[in-house]
Amino acid sequence: MTDMPHADLLRGVLTGALQADRKTFETIFALPENADIVVRPFEAGGFALCAIYTEGMAQSDKVADFILRACHAFDAGAEAVAPEARADHLLKSAVCIPQARIENRVRELVEQILGGMTALIIDGCRDGLLMETRGFEKRPVQRTVSESVVVGSQEGFVESLRTNITLMRRYVQSHALISEMTTVGTRVPLRIAILYMKGVAREETLMELRRRVKSVDAATVQGLGQLEQLIEDRPFSLTPQMLLTERPDRAASCVQDGQIVLLAEGAPYALIAPVTLFHLLHASDDTFMRWQYGSFLRLIRMLGALFSLLLPGAYIALTLYHPHLIPMALLTSIAETRAQVPFTALTEILLMEFSFYLINEASTRIPSQMGSVIGIVGGLILGQAAVSASIISPIVIIVVAITGLGNFVIPDYGFTIGLTILRIAIILASALLGLYGLALSMFALLCHLCSLRSLGAPFMAPVAPFRPHNPDILLRLPIWMQKRLLFFARRDSWMRKEKRK
Repeated sequence: MTDMPHADLLRGVLTGALQADRKTFETIFALPENADIVVRPFEAGGFALCAIYTEGMAQSDKVADFILRACHAFDAGAEAVAPEARADHLLKSAVCIPQARIENRVRELVEQILGGMTALIIDGCRDGLLMETRGFEKRPVQRTVSESVVVGSQEGFVESLRTNITLMRRYVQSHALISEMTTVGTRVPLRIAILYMKGVAREETLMELRRRVKSVDAATVQGLGQLEQLIEDRPFSLTPQMLLTERPDRAASCVQDGQIVLLAEGAPYALIAPVTLFHLLHASDDTFMRWQYGSFLRLIRMLGALFSLLLPGAYIALTLYHPHLIPMALLTSIAETRAQVPFTALTEILLMEFSFYLINEASTRIPSQMGSVIGIVGGLILGQAAVSASIISPIVIIVVAITGLGNFVIPDYGFTIGLTILRIAIILASALLGLYGLALSMFALLCHLCSLRSLGAPFMAPVAPFRPHNPDILLRLPIWMQKRLLFFARRDSWMRKEKRK
């Protein structure tokens, strides 16, 4: 692999010679060709300094007011300070920015300058200063798009990592909430934050997550979606083993149950692990509704997922191999509607499934103002025309419509795509072996799900294997019955102890 440009310079440290250090940064940033890197030399306290920051990423007002003017205004006793102690002296007596630290590694200084911080290098001192001056434009906190709720918070994550951590702090106002900062990507680093409740999350789970993050050797990691693929347990599984959510209230609920939340710069959602299959069927407003309503809606989602997965395969198996299991009146109706259709039942199902996916993808990608038009054209006009032309039977349209509705009730978008691929496999197995193929494919799927793990935790728990659990993971039982945390949390969790009092 070709080495990174100026890799030898990035591995170095500050020399204390201002002109040499400045030349190092100018070489790394390709100045003067690189027009948005600002190098501002000045003098204060009887010695030379140089501030380096990225225009647009750092706030120029902060640099001017709290660094340049602050250093110029404080000269008393500066000349008597030893050159090697100048950075510490400026940090304690001159710089007016609360978040500032001493740093001498060139790579760290470069990465933080590109992230919006300002570096101050000092003549005669081998240490520099890194100061928090981020002030780039960002999208304000707005309503969620893909996880809309009827009851509950309307706020969603944004692309700013600092804003997302602040949202988490607002929802979990506890000293036990820890946010560890790190980066992934060997060439273009991505800043991520690992959030967990100290004393609640299992130490072995945390250690495993840290190990997987540190072992990522990709040159670039473009967001949490790619990071999930690099650290998940079974990358070839069609079922997601981690949960993506754009809701801070849901992420806060998970972190209090002992799960771990990952946030990244530029990602308007959070990655949560470990999770179970049942977390993928939960919605945020289940928590804020009365337990009867929440349980009913979860039951509807589970049934919708089963209908989405099994209904087309069951229709194919019954009509091709087991018509004697269909009531005579219904069988006669199906035969009459299919009398003029030139295709087999399998071809009909696959054709309508493809048309449904096509309409769904088109309505997702086109501007929102035209989404309803695509739905009307695809659902009404094309469907009615296909039936009138005897290309598709009406029963197939009903089956595909119910299947699509069952798919839409699943809150997790990635899970819906996985179910779609699994449904096609079940349809083909049912067309090959009938109900035996349907049963065998479901048995294979259940075995696969039981073998899956999410960050080392069993994916089908608390069902297989059984785990003592809070009665809020399958159905949502009354709040006074929820006296324990999830099995993800430590057995000696202080939150568990508080709930038992």
